Amino acid sequence: MDREVGHLPFSVKDEIASLKWVKIVTVGNPGVGKTCIIKHFCEDRFTPSYQATVGVDYGFKIQAVGEVEVRVHLWDMSGHSDYSEVRSELYVDSQACLLVYDVTNKASFDNLDYWLKEITHFTTEPVDIVIVANKVDVKTKKAIPKEEGAKWAQSRNLRFFETSSLSGHGIQSLFQEVLKTVLQRYDT
Repeated sequence: MDREVGHLPFSVKDEIASLKWVKIVTVGNPGVGKTCIIKHFCEDRFTPSYQATVGVDYGFKIQAVGEVEVRVHLWDMSGHSDYSEVRSELYVDSQACLLVYDVTNKASFDNLDYWLKEITHFTTEPVDIVIVANKVDVKTKKAIPKEEGAKWAQSRNLRFFETSSLSGHGIQSLFQEVLKTVLQRYDT
């Protein structure tokens, strides 16, 4: 290579330092749609076959939030109890947490307090925790009405979002709002 040091018209170190990096984790019972939410956000697609997450999965997307390009790291954590030690490590340095339940599965809603305790126990920095009611497209099997989920979130001072990973309903607005909140914290 014939390039000399300093041939670029900018400082690589300064460029890297100016990038905004955000770490988001998803938690909740197995089968609530955490992986599908991430896939829909990152790849704008739905995967109809269910494969349980083994330990952890990962997604990445560069997302524009206003004038800022954000490098979003998404950690999709298995909801199975066998992976609690893996999850405990991955909460470190998270800036946001999506606590997901399935509106057709009462047990996933009933376990939100368990997940909230785990999140608050293992996160190391102030983290933006939001409640995500997923699978809202399934009208016939709905076990948790929107009002009940919103009331639960409000009673804990948490924001509430509804999504459908099948149709994509609410996914972009969920991530835009979460990323705006995280970026506001960056600027203070």
